[in-house]
Amino acid sequence: MFRQVNESFQCYNSFSSGGRMNYSRRDFLAQTAVASLAAAAGSRPNVLFVVSDDLDCRIRCYGDPVAVTPNIDRLAGRGVRFDRAYCQYPLCNPTRSSVLSGMYPVTTGVLDNNTYLTLDEGRKTMPEYFEQQGYAVTQLGKIFHGPNRGMRRGAAKPPETNQAWFTPEERARQQAEDPSLWSRTHGPYRNLVIPNPGQYAWANVYGPLPAGDRGPDAPLADKAIDILAKASGGEKPFFLAVGFARPHVPLTAPKEFFDLYRAEAMPLPPDFDTEPRSIEGFPKDEFRQNADLFAGRPFTVVEAREAMRAYYACTSYMDAQLGRLLDKLDQTGLSRNTIVVLWGDHGWHLSEKGMWAKGTLFEVSARGPVIIADPRRKTAGQASRRVVQYLDLYPTLLDLCGLPAASWLEGTTLSPLLANPKAAWNRPAYTFQVRDWYLGRSVRNERWRYTEWEEGRRGAALFDHETDPHEMRNLAQSAAHANAVREMSALLRKGPKMR
Repeated sequence: MFRQVNESFQCYNSFSSGGRMNYSRRDFLAQTAVASLAAAAGSRPNVLFVVSDDLDCRIRCYGDPVAVTPNIDRLAGRGVRFDRAYCQYPLCNPTRSSVLSGMYPVTTGVLDNNTYLTLDEGRKTMPEYFEQQGYAVTQLGKIFHGPNRGMRRGAAKPPETNQAWFTPEERARQQAEDPSLWSRTHGPYRNLVIPNPGQYAWANVYGPLPAGDRGPDAPLADKAIDILAKASGGEKPFFLAVGFARPHVPLTAPKEFFDLYRAEAMPLPPDFDTEPRSIEGFPKDEFRQNADLFAGRPFTVVEAREAMRAYYACTSYMDAQLGRLLDKLDQTGLSRNTIVVLWGDHGWHLSEKGMWAKGTLFEVSARGPVIIADPRRKTAGQASRRVVQYLDLYPTLLDLCGLPAASWLEGTTLSPLLANPKAAWNRPAYTFQVRDWYLGRSVRNERWRYTEWEEGRRGAALFDHETDPHEMRNLAQSAAHANAVREMSALLRKGPKMR
């Protein structure tokens, strides 16, 4: 089986904020020659599959003027940046289970952080499938969420951790037996105890780490670099998945990355608020409590800007580790035969409508970064404005690597857009969210976002992204937009349904 490596070691490997490393021309030529021989041994490309926990589109190449992200920008210069990529569920476990199984959350039944992914016999997770096809597969850091590794139905449960884990069938049975208990104790954040409203929840501390503390991602990059060095002479193509921890809370990183930003200079969004508040005409399920950062209390503008600075600092810290991996690919010559994918598992609120973190069906939570760099393509540095889904990553990588298509995959290959980012494309993106176990379903095309809660019984929302990119006016009840509501509602009903 493929290796799952827990990165608890502390190997020191110095790095600069730009992630650059120095080496001689002679070393470079020697390493390139070795890599060329390895590449000639087989035509299948390698895959470096990088996911950053809670990374949203606050990135320089995505148009953010504040972000210091030279290495993500460098990767975008080598590939295609997808400007309208949408997760299928804005929460860690459901979205990762969806990407790695190639199926919608309503198909897998994984709708929270405590239901583990179970697959029918014959179906494989992405790492399993690549291993089956002869790839040397290694996972580092957080790829799946928790103990999930794609359990077969009927197999023994994964080992218990400090939280309870359920199969989708167990979750459905408990919900049917006592819906009231379920909504009170088994929501999408099961077992999360909200602290005193005057305290923070998960991010009790944010700010620079003590001197000498390299944070969680630098040691992870050390290990990935070691694997890449060995892979340059390997007989098999590799699939290396690296799951960086930042910018997930707690919002801490080495001081040098905090020094890149000033809290007082952080711009507030147009829909800034100091706490989540219901907006007249919006379904109440559109809003959530700030369990991830601020716990049940208003926050000040000063606190908001401090937290924003910390989020940006953590993003720059992760960016530096990505840069070290890209440098190693270049040094070994592997970059000429390695597809690099970078994605963040969902978007992230930074005070928009008074909310922080993920877990809403607003654009800022459902949209995230996806960059695919295939060195064989001639579209390096281009961007695609077409609407795509995270679900498309699995079939895309099979297609790019020349592997057999998998029958259970519900996404589609993005190869046409990698060949021509402006190619005709008429596929919507579907995103789901549970609120007190009421299901919200959202569909996005190039102009509209349309959402229904409990098939409209708990409200609906329509946003026009041509005139209202911050989703501040719900047009679902507007007579002038009745045709758009009908069109998007029909599109929503053509989409995936609970199984």
